[in-house]
Amino acid sequence: MYLAELRGRTEPIRVGVVGIGRMGRGVVDQVSTMPGMRVMAAADLDLGRAEACLRENGADPLVTDELGPAQDALRRGRPVATADANLMPQLDLDALVEATGLPEVGARVAADAIENRRHVVMLNVEADVVVGPILAERARRAGVVYTLAAGDQPGAIFELAEWAQTLGFEVVCAGRGTVLFPDDHHATADTYREQAERNRNNPKMYCSFRDGTKSQTEMAAVSNVLRMPPEVRGMHEPYSRWQDLGRVFSLENDGGILGSKGVVEMANAIDPDGRYVHEDKVFPGVFVVVTSNHAGVRSSMGSMFEPGFGGTAQQWGPNWGLFRPYHLACVEVPMSVARAVIQGRPTGDLHGGMVAELIAVAKRDLKPGDELDGAGGYTVYGLSERYQVAREERLLPFGFAYDGRLIRAVARDQALSWDDVETERSGFLYELRQEQDRLFA
Repeated sequence: MYLAELRGRTEPIRVGVVGIGRMGRGVVDQVSTMPGMRVMAAADLDLGRAEACLRENGADPLVTDELGPAQDALRRGRPVATADANLMPQLDLDALVEATGLPEVGARVAADAIENRRHVVMLNVEADVVVGPILAERARRAGVVYTLAAGDQPGAIFELAEWAQTLGFEVVCAGRGTVLFPDDHHATADTYREQAERNRNNPKMYCSFRDGTKSQTEMAAVSNVLRMPPEVRGMHEPYSRWQDLGRVFSLENDGGILGSKGVVEMANAIDPDGRYVHEDKVFPGVFVVVTSNHAGVRSSMGSMFEPGFGGTAQQWGPNWGLFRPYHLACVEVPMSVARAVIQGRPTGDLHGGMVAELIAVAKRDLKPGDELDGAGGYTVYGLSERYQVAREERLLPFGFAYDGRLIRAVARDQALSWDDVETERSGFLYELRQEQDRLFA
């Protein structure tokens, strides 16, 4: 799609990556193989990691936290490695990829980049579900793009949904696959520590995937872009094979589980007996379930859906599950960079206020004095809830559950409210959220 434009550039697109973990490093690696694009700056608290990712991809970076020397290096075509994330938005770059996964850091980096008229590609969905709408609005005013990333599940869902809607289909449901065992919501960083370390993953980050927080975060972001809420708190998340998507995620009177159209969902690979079913699972893929009222379109769809693709009921509708069996995470992120720089277009256009809120829920019985520790920790997991419900019940957005302490007891699996906690209400993330709430009130 962008190959000719990239090959024809006299100067490559200059990219900065903030957060050189598994995802950020993957972006740097992928860009190194591409025409017309180059990572010119990398930032990580572990400075050695930022430097190594550039050196191991053939660069000789200047290592500095100072703006002047960094700008001089970039003017000479020399990449920069830094431990200071706040330096990155000031550098002469075309786009920044934010991949730290920390809401406070991500919000600050994105806001500063937008102020300096840099495009922002957010792998930091944790920040997006707290302040994405205000960042997107600021970007529009500044004439730049704020976007979630291609390759991550939300980006892959956006692309599939846009394809379907462009063709005139109604999207009944949009979602992704997941793997959630019955007690995984209560998992801690210790539960899967051995497995995480064997895979060279941070145990807390790994736990945020296993306890369901990460997938719930991503689906809250999908809700806000597609304007499609979760039907119930945390979604139904039933077991489903990919062949059954069109049947399972249909209205109840069509034999499905849904009470309404236009919602987000997840298809679990764990069956009702608690067994992981590898065959025909939706995870790690994404899907949309579509329908059409046009008799001719229904006839065409019915003739092209083979019986093996979900059986006779799926073949003839009224709903069809369209399934992409993979997402390539960091590998596809540069597509969002190219789309932003070349076309001025986001991967999923976030307009308006929030439709869904990621809320904090107790992993265990919490007592006054307990310290909150965020995603993948020992105290809370995240669930997606309709924004209006969260607002009316004063539920605590998950982005504010990374620190602070309990001032009231909260039972296991109960949602936390602002009244239950004493937490930071003066940092940048909080101030930005207050501005967002006022703007979209």
